[in-house]
Amino acid sequence: MNLYPSLLTPSIDEYQQQLDFVLDSGVVKVIQVDVVDGHFADNLTLTPIDLINVNHGGLKIDFHLMTQEPVDYVRELAAIKNQLPVRAVIAQVERMTSISEYLSEIKIQGWKTGLSLNLYTPVSAIDVDAWLDLDIIQLMTIEAGFQGQKFQSKALEKIAQIEKLAKKDVEIIIDGGVKKEYLSLLEKHHAGGVVVGSGIWQAADPVAMIQSYI
Repeated sequence: MNLYPSLLTPSIDEYQQQLDFVLDSGVVKVIQVDVVDGHFADNLTLTPIDLINVNHGGLKIDFHLMTQEPVDYVRELAAIKNQLPVRAVIAQVERMTSISEYLSEIKIQGWKTGLSLNLYTPVSAIDVDAWLDLDIIQLMTIEAGFQGQKFQSKALEKIAQIEKLAKKDVEIIIDGGVKKEYLSLLEKHHAGGVVVGSGIWQAADPVAMIQSYI
C-alpha cells in the first residue's frame, strides 16, 4: 500500500521541515500537498506558487485541492509546471462546476487525474462520463480541510460502489485519521494508498513514524 505524507500548512518553514522528514525517511516517493483556500474550509494554506523555490529532492507531488473551482488552480499549476514535480492533481468534487472541464485541463498536462469525495459526499456525485478519465479516487474519512480528526470507517462503504463503476484501474486512496492499526482493514477493502498527516507530524519521531507505515 502506498503512503502519501500530507503537508497542510500556511508556513513555508514548517513545509520545509516536514519535507525534510520525508526525505530523511528514504521510503516515500510521492507527497500530497493540501491546498485550502479559506472558502472550502475555514483554513488557509500555502499555494503551489509558494513552493516553486523549494527543492523537493526527487519527490513527486500530488496536489489535493480543497478549493472553490479547482480548475482555476489547475490552470495556475500549468503556468508553473516546469518548476514543480507534479504527479497528480486531486480535487474535491463539492465546489466544482464542471468535472469534465477539470479532468480535461489535467489530462492536457499529462498528470494523473483525481477526484476526492468528502465524508458525506456520495459516489453518485461523480459524473458517469468521468470514470473513463479517472486515475485516482480519494475517499475522505473525515471532513476535508483540517488535520487531526478521527477516522470514520463508514467512508469505506463507498469502495465497493467505486469498483463497480470504474472503467479502468483506479487507485483508491484513503485520507483522514489513518493510524497504522487501520492498514489491514484498508487492505481488505482494496485501498491502494493512504494519506497521513498529523499522525506523522505529531509523532515524537516523524521519520520513524513514516518508516513504520511502509
